[in-house]
Amino acid sequence: MHLQTFKASTMGEALSQVKSAMGSEAVILHTRTLQTRRWLGLRRRETVEITAGRGINVGHRALRRPVDNRAAPTGLYARSGCAELPAPRAVATLAAGATRLIDTPAAGAAAMLAITHDINALKVMVGDLLNENRRASTPQIPEEMIPYFTQLRSNEVCDELAGEIVKTIHRQVRPEHLRQTDFVKDKIAEQIEKMLPTSGAIVRQANGRPHVVALIGPTGVGKTTTVAKLAANLKLYEKHRVGLITLDTFRIAAVDQLKRYADIIGAPLRVVSGVEELRDAERAMSDCDFILIDTAGRSPTDTLKLNELKGLLDAAEPDEVHLVLSTVASPKCLHLAISRFADVRVDRLIFTKLDEAAHIGVVLNVVRQVNKSLSYVTTGQEVPKDIEVGRGRALARRILDSAL
Repeated sequence: MHLQTFKASTMGEALSQVKSAMGSEAVILHTRTLQTRRWLGLRRRETVEITAGRGINVGHRALRRPVDNRAAPTGLYARSGCAELPAPRAVATLAAGATRLIDTPAAGAAAMLAITHDINALKVMVGDLLNENRRASTPQIPEEMIPYFTQLRSNEVCDELAGEIVKTIHRQVRPEHLRQTDFVKDKIAEQIEKMLPTSGAIVRQANGRPHVVALIGPTGVGKTTTVAKLAANLKLYEKHRVGLITLDTFRIAAVDQLKRYADIIGAPLRVVSGVEELRDAERAMSDCDFILIDTAGRSPTDTLKLNELKGLLDAAEPDEVHLVLSTVASPKCLHLAISRFADVRVDRLIFTKLDEAAHIGVVLNVVRQVNKSLSYVTTGQEVPKDIEVGRGRALARRILDSAL
């Protein structure tokens, strides 16, 4: 009889060692799980131990009988004073009919059970590590509010604002209510709404002259399409007289696009390239209720073009200047855009491409940073449908629905 003990981190590994060392005739005699402490006692490590033998009859139990020491050891039992010790020649006979437990379904089931146990233990360990890391990265956030803080941050709400929101809710809500997820989410939505000022739709002032609105912003954010949507809504739905002016003489496609929309809704369009042409165009549209000015996209790093845009706006003297930004832009690009266009002029904010954005927490970040109200958001390319007046509660719910 040959016995051997094997140790491994999982039952599957230990069984593989048994089979490799002793073959398929090995018989599992004993298994146990040992636990050792690691990392200053904070983590436990489990070790599986298997004792296996080879040449053991597990099918029949040997019968005790007196041993005749005068007889030669040619029978089933050798002279040892104990009748249960098999003689060497008998071992081969017994082993030939031994149950090969290592290849049986029972052994496989035991291995799978052990593997499942190991996986569950690993999940617990990983969960503990994630919780410790989360607490370490959010030392000032109350424990109950960490999940909400983490989710807001994952939706690209900056750490400062996310922390301000959850800390405010933690102070306002009674402890027993903090366990009610829907209740806490409603309170967070209310808090976000308070932090998202909106200006509503553009409205003509009662001064007897056209209400002039200019849209500015970086290239590629959708200014021309947004101008077309605003013009179509004012003309077709609100029945106002609308005039269109474009300063985007760099892109022929943009001019053609706006001209097609102007023809469809029956609005006059002037293409201008300088201060005097701009003033002439406004005078020619003095009988309109609204004049919408589409400007060429400017790179935030192009100081010369930004100064040129500032000069044109000074000449146009618009009642409102809306900075158009894209929700799919990176936080770094948004920060650069708002810092440079603020030197030109910004009265309101418009966010485009909400339908394309995976996360819209950037809307809250920018509104708070610029300290300007939100006028409109766009949700697609269809004119005139895919534009909405900015509403704090609706945006707050969108942020929560995509984050929590």
